Amino acid sequence: MSLWKKTRLRIEAIFCRAGFWVFPRLPSSWLRALAHIAGVCAFRLAAPQRRVALANLDLALGNSRSALEKRRIARASFQSFARTSLETLAGSRLSTENMERYFEFAPGALDLLKELLARRKGLIGLTFHFGNWEWLSLAWAMAGFPSTIVAQPIKNPWIETMFRSIRESRFGRGHRLVHRRHAAPRLYRALKRGEIIGLLVDLHSSLEEGGAFFDFFGVPALTTRAAGFLAVRTGAPVVCSVARPQADGRYRIEIGPEIFCDPDTPPEKKADAITRRWLSHCERLIHQEPELWMWMYKRWKARPTAEMGRYPFYSFYEPKSSLALAPR
Repeated sequence: MSLWKKTRLRIEAIFCRAGFWVFPRLPSSWLRALAHIAGVCAFRLAAPQRRVALANLDLALGNSRSALEKRRIARASFQSFARTSLETLAGSRLSTENMERYFEFAPGALDLLKELLARRKGLIGLTFHFGNWEWLSLAWAMAGFPSTIVAQPIKNPWIETMFRSIRESRFGRGHRLVHRRHAAPRLYRALKRGEIIGLLVDLHSSLEEGGAFFDFFGVPALTTRAAGFLAVRTGAPVVCSVARPQADGRYRIEIGPEIFCDPDTPPEKKADAITRRWLSHCERLIHQEPELWMWMYKRWKARPTAEMGRYPFYSFYEPKSSLALAPR
């Protein structure tokens, strides 16, 4: 590592540590106001990310929304991401004693969790970059449902250490963090012990990880099949969960529906059927409140055909990936 890179990473870590000290001490209304301003600034200044967001909105929403409306959604998405980021830095303010100030569980949500865990097969909890996915996992833990969570490692090792502490030992209330690479065996063992595992399922996957192309807003996207494979192998139920911001500043924690495939689905197609079901659920939620999804992420990065078709400008042709088109 060059001296310049090491210095830059150290400076980033110092600012991050300062954020972990400052933001928990600010009123929640201030955090939301700062996120609103930061999101507007990022939308205006981060031209590459803005272009990605608008291209994704064109792909997903087509002519159903005007260009002006798509820009409004993209700007709101930047603001939502900024709020999630600032509130993650403010995570030390959360506790089991004050969690009702920040969360409310939808009626029946916790009863559903208990019902699914009573099957003694473990539980696969799915979420995606919608609302505040970071506080969602903390809400589960503080409600008494800690999980083994798969996370993408942060490139800055000092910041990675700080965030691991937030997500695990200090405020995670029993969460265990595993990195994406080599996570499968640990997830399988956790399910066999009857425990909960948590997956973020809207990230770009890879062929090496067993990903395949599934339609997402009508365009094939390289998608993980981990939840489907693990559910088939262990019999664990699969459930989706999100944290939606409410008018009073709190988050509503929604759990459900349970994702399953038809009983007459051939065994070799069950994992793909489960994958399609949760992708359809993600689409429905995004259509309901598109401002809450992270549109600036390159979700359709790889494509299985040389022709662009409806793919966004940033996509690239992956010659081997035509073999990974999931059969219908």
